[in-house]
Amino acid sequence: MNILTIIKNIEKVIVATLIILLAIFVLLTNADVVFNIARDIIQSTSFLVEANNLTSIFSSLLIVIIGLELPETTKANLKDDVFHVELVVLVAIIALKRKVIFWDFNPYTISEMITLWVMLISPAIVYFLIRKTDIKHNQNHTKKSSLRRT
Repeated sequence: MNILTIIKNIEKVIVATLIILLAIFVLLTNADVVFNIARDIIQSTSFLVEANNLTSIFSSLLIVIIGLELPETTKANLKDDVFHVELVVLVAIIALKRKVIFWDFNPYTISEMITLWVMLISPAIVYFLIRKTDIKHNQNHTKKSSLRRT
């Protein structure tokens, strides 16, 4: 048996274990979100979730979304045997969105705010450039394959 085959099999076992653990995490987090929403509705006198509880609910929902994206990213990398940077950037954007929702921007100076803005906009720019490059690559590939057919 080839050493590369052994390493590849070990990688598959590790990835499968990670996917199972992430699935358990997402199920537990989802159950926690449902439990917290139900508890808030039951405890509320107006049958609505109070505003101060909404932030924790939204945070939990975004964690579930991130938890759903991570196994997809891992499976895509394993299936295609290629690292999908686009998927990783999307997960990073979701994680940053979660942080932005709960940040208190009052204690920051202007220069710190500019730094935060750059940190937030950078993944969006990277995603745009990846998509743009991907579209150009697909168009060039389509043109070359149509030229070969004629």
